[in-house]
Amino acid sequence: MGEHKKISDLISIELLQAIQDDCSKAMGLAFVTVDYKGRPVTKYSGFTAHCALGRELQGFSEMCEQCDAHGGLHAAITGQPYIYRCHADLVDFAVPLILDDSYIGSVMGGQVRLTDEEERELEHILPRANWRKHEAIAEAYGQVKEFTYEKLVASVKVVRDMILYAMQDRRRQVAAQNGRERELAEERADRSDLERAARRQERAALWMQEGSDQFFFVMNLITQLAYHEGADRTGAVALDFSEIMRYIGDAERKLSTLREELNYAEAFLRIQKAWWGETLNYSVSVPKRYWGISCPFLVFRPIVDIILQSFKSEEERRRVDIFAEESGKDLIVHVRANSESATPEEMENRADEYLAREHNSLRDLNRSLKRIMGKRCDLSIGHRSDGQAGYAIRLRLPLKWR
Repeated sequence: MGEHKKISDLISIELLQAIQDDCSKAMGLAFVTVDYKGRPVTKYSGFTAHCALGRELQGFSEMCEQCDAHGGLHAAITGQPYIYRCHADLVDFAVPLILDDSYIGSVMGGQVRLTDEEERELEHILPRANWRKHEAIAEAYGQVKEFTYEKLVASVKVVRDMILYAMQDRRRQVAAQNGRERELAEERADRSDLERAARRQERAALWMQEGSDQFFFVMNLITQLAYHEGADRTGAVALDFSEIMRYIGDAERKLSTLREELNYAEAFLRIQKAWWGETLNYSVSVPKRYWGISCPFLVFRPIVDIILQSFKSEEERRRVDIFAEESGKDLIVHVRANSESATPEEMENRADEYLAREHNSLRDLNRSLKRIMGKRCDLSIGHRSDGQAGYAIRLRLPLKWR
């Protein structure tokens, strides 16, 4: 691996603490983040009474530290999350934080019991401590939350992805700022560079999304769902968000397949439905034979954003349908909305206004599509073809490209 980096250089400790605290509340897990030397850089989040009481016993705390050290070392060596049993007979984990092949620290946590533990042969780090004779600690052990192994694994991955995504987002922002400063210097040196800078910005409209709005929206959503209901919907949202982050992590990617883009769009819509509930419904029904068609990377994110922004009131019933039909040598992908409060003309203006805040527009997106995939590829907005109220954004893709 490369040289070690300080966590504080990649993410503010305040933000890291907030992520850790929110995940602890939402998932019912204990967390602490340590640097590459094993030193805590955050405060403990969600510590159980069992562990807090146990650490008051002589020798108990030292055994906890040994378990943490062993777990963190194992995760650092393998580069993979490590789930194990501690000396207090609880299930803990160590999640390595690796960025650019450099190990920068670990997220330690757990302090749960498994509902299916008889089927799991997790490694005991140390022999079990003799704490059961202490009535208060034994009683606290009975209050420790139970997890299935699959839910614990999913939670571990989500926390890791959230923190790494925040770090990558910070790095992208710094890189973008540096890039803007370089462009300004180039502009002062040679005015002809303006055209190249404009083209770079247009291409960025397709596959470079800052994503901060999505990141904090989903963090807030996970926490609220956890307080209002059981873990099923929370877990589903967390898994969808994890898959989204994995997909958008390849910032240099220009092309994808229609299947990958539709999977992304559907995951994003599932997350939105978790927020809007019964006021939002959607369908994605593109035949499998079209899934392998080449498609610009992240093209559906701004389109879906535009549609969701078009609804004026929280009470308005929202319906989004994504489907496709052949047209000669091309495939037309329709993203159709039922909005009765906006005409196609109003939507086009509103879409431009919305995307202008992100330094892009539908027209910029259309120009970028043509530049990447040719003049046959385009984006348009108009009335629905079925005569119903609303509008449709249409994406034209060649059935065969290169």
